[in-house]
Amino acid sequence: MLLETTLGKTCLLFFVIFISYGQANASDIIPKPERYEPNGEVFSLNQSTKIQYRNGLKTMAAYLGKTISPATGWDFKLSASNKPQKNSIHLSIDPQDDNKEGYRLMVNSINIQIIGNSEAGVFNGIQTLRQMLPVKIFNSRRQKDVDWAIEGAYVEDTPAYPWRGMMLDVSRYFYEVSYVKQLVDMMAMYKMNVLHLHLIDDAGWRIEIKKYPRLTSVGGFRGEGHERTGGYYTQEEIKEIIAYAALRNIEVIPEIEIPAHTLPAIAAYPHLSCTGAPQVVQTQHSISGELYCVGRESTFDFLEDVFDEVVALFPSKYIHIGGDEARYDRWAACSHCQKRKDSLGLEKEADLQVYFTNRIQKVLKKRGKTIVGWDEIIERGLDDKAVGMVWHNKEKAILGTQAGHDMVMALSSHAYFDVAESSIPGEVKAATWLSPISLEKVYSMDPVVEGLDDAYQSQVLGVHATLWSDQFIHGTILQEILPINENRSEKYFDYLTFPRMAALAEVGWTDKNLKDWSDFEYRMRKHYNRYDEAGYGYRVPQPKLIGKKEVGDGIEITLENVVEGAHIRYTTNGLKPNTYDDVYISPIKVDKLSDFKAITVVNRHQFSLPLYFPEKYEQYKKFGTPMGEWKPTLIKGVEFGELELDATGKITGNGIYEITFIYTDGAHKLEIEGVSVYKNRQLITEDRHKGETGTSSSENTYSVKINEYETGAEFKIRANVRGDIGNDSQGVVFIKKKDN
Repeated sequence: MLLETTLGKTCLLFFVIFISYGQANASDIIPKPERYEPNGEVFSLNQSTKIQYRNGLKTMAAYLGKTISPATGWDFKLSASNKPQKNSIHLSIDPQDDNKEGYRLMVNSINIQIIGNSEAGVFNGIQTLRQMLPVKIFNSRRQKDVDWAIEGAYVEDTPAYPWRGMMLDVSRYFYEVSYVKQLVDMMAMYKMNVLHLHLIDDAGWRIEIKKYPRLTSVGGFRGEGHERTGGYYTQEEIKEIIAYAALRNIEVIPEIEIPAHTLPAIAAYPHLSCTGAPQVVQTQHSISGELYCVGRESTFDFLEDVFDEVVALFPSKYIHIGGDEARYDRWAACSHCQKRKDSLGLEKEADLQVYFTNRIQKVLKKRGKTIVGWDEIIERGLDDKAVGMVWHNKEKAILGTQAGHDMVMALSSHAYFDVAESSIPGEVKAATWLSPISLEKVYSMDPVVEGLDDAYQSQVLGVHATLWSDQFIHGTILQEILPINENRSEKYFDYLTFPRMAALAEVGWTDKNLKDWSDFEYRMRKHYNRYDEAGYGYRVPQPKLIGKKEVGDGIEITLENVVEGAHIRYTTNGLKPNTYDDVYISPIKVDKLSDFKAITVVNRHQFSLPLYFPEKYEQYKKFGTPMGEWKPTLIKGVEFGELELDATGKITGNGIYEITFIYTDGAHKLEIEGVSVYKNRQLITEDRHKGETGTSSSENTYSVKINEYETGAEFKIRANVRGDIGNDSQGVVFIKKKDN
């Protein structure tokens, strides 16, 4: 009887999933529109529907037809028309304000009208219309037996910020043109409008410069023999990418780094460096100490030639010049650079970078371009207006805007998508120098700068996400197996990008007062289906925990599925669930939380990491058993004081024990001078060396040898500790017996 009941519930669940999957609901739109008013009517798209246009919008009409023809199987007739007719989608331009990307969209039972403030506005209206159609519209193959109905509504919309960007690092991993186009389509779906191509870094030069062919023949590849990999975009391919993006309202901005991250150029043309010594393109990630020689005029001749070809290719108003992470050892030892420094009356090598940047800025200004750079170029001073990308300190926008520059928020705390979304065991390999950046964390990003006068807020142009590809050259895990033509790199990029890009898009588009995390999370439910139809990869979210409460002698756990058409499977024995385990139907009771794990299952091969309830400090298991904690009240401040820990029961015999201090929270580091072990209040051994633990740690493990263990003896460990600049520090101390 129990089996029959369970099967009945499971069948009911899949029936509900089946009938709900793919139904259109305009309230699922991302980014959330400024105004959305349903009217109760329905427009039925059919093979007789015409796409009409005015104001020179034939190209945009053709784009619309191309996007909705594959799934419907219909070739829509295009025609010029000043007024919308019955059973038509009509495109027109009627500027309502200065925001060229704004639009109005009207859907009723008779026709659909998209009225943009400009062609860009019409494009954005088309993206909203696509999301109002059943999700199968995103499939590239004909979908039979679909009712292509669109819920009637009036939509009025305009973006909060003019800059909504994504950076693709093609230097450390070379993405083919086809994938760059796919990224453009992914961005267009969410009305993002800036594609930043990180073309140059120490791991590869990725753009053809005809005057300097060795930049690509040498600098575009790394490794030797059968390990040699790389590639580059020809100028014709660059034009192809730019045209593809322009149709989709996306501006492509190239990044040509100066003065650092330029190793491939120096490997190709050693005379560009200070030493002229031979170099090779790196095969493992690191920041090269090589710089363009600022003391030689030939450096600037080379860069002017390069920028001449780059400017001729890219119609963008902007050229990104990098400007970060320059180390000045080469300049300090170079007679040419020192002569330049002396002739300019400069005090230090960092001033030479300011000179370098200003000189390149003038080169590009003559060619009608505005430079963009990481925020380091702004804080060091510039002669003319630029755009600074704030990546690690939001307050730099105050300095930048007040100096007359525009700023873009590319905050590493919220928008570095090469960082993992969680610390759940089994999460993909990703950057570890930052804490995980969850979908909710991305959504919480606020471009508004506190403390910045309202008069300057308009100089904060918007938001920008980065996905660095240096993980591809941290070992070989991500390297593809070429003979089987796999696309591991693209799937990896998709996993890190979706759904976080959707969250960032809403941050950049939707007015802050209209944003709501719970509402966004609900609207995301159907977007995973759109990714499936379009063939995009994504990170499947874990089931959502709705509640847990004590019930009798156990704990009842309530979950919610957050992916339309998926279901939840779970275990209650502490094991990781798989796609064959029990289907979650109703709240589950367990003896203890650590027994329960659950996954979201899209299909047998696509499912989430587990939702589970880790034991406290589970992530630090490798350091052994928790022995005690410290908190501000136990730290004297900048004076060293004694922290006592009870090791009785933790020291269980003779041997070598490791004692590790792990910081968990607070504004200050903990400095350790050494640890001493006492048996029955008598000192028996110690390890005296300086260590520290905070947002970064060094020498924070201490090793002690126990020779005369006694059963029943009391063991105490005393550590000499202090805060580096104060006592705002919290953490835990672990002890582990080393294997013999």
